[in-house]
Amino acid sequence: MKGRNMNTVELNNDLCFSYPEGFQQMSREDLGRHKFIEEAPGFCVHDEERHIMISVSWRQANPFVAMLVGSAEVSRNMEAKVRKPMSKFGYKLEKFITREVGGKTADGYRYTYNVKGTGMIGESLSVKAGSNFYYIHSYFREELRQESLKVLDEIFGNVTWKTE
Repeated sequence: MKGRNMNTVELNNDLCFSYPEGFQQMSREDLGRHKFIEEAPGFCVHDEERHIMISVSWRQANPFVAMLVGSAEVSRNMEAKVRKPMSKFGYKLEKFITREVGGKTADGYRYTYNVKGTGMIGESLSVKAGSNFYYIHSYFREELRQESLKVLDEIFGNVTWKTE
């Protein structure tokens, strides 16, 4: 997968998010249909052929709160918030995870669910950068788990940050 052409977008004047050819940026209209963006600024790409969707959103926390709260606590709170509403889709927590996203530690969780009889996997990450929290949500088909995880590894390995 290395050596592929990548598209890059700068988010929040800080996060440079690169993704491989085949992914298309979702329109504002399409974004509005997804509740994961909530009211935070957001960006989302999807690859219909690979059945992968990745969204990135962010919020600036009060600097004092940001000093006290880490991405692990944020990810556990995110999981608690989605557990009940996702139960109607057969939600099952697989595990809490840690990933590197552009050299920063991201904490999150991976889970399974079903949409119209299709097994799906979701992965939600929280990354703290200064007083900003970035939320990265990935969705892919369970039958394409290994290939999808490799694509996510490539994407997260190509992230860069403008500030430390």
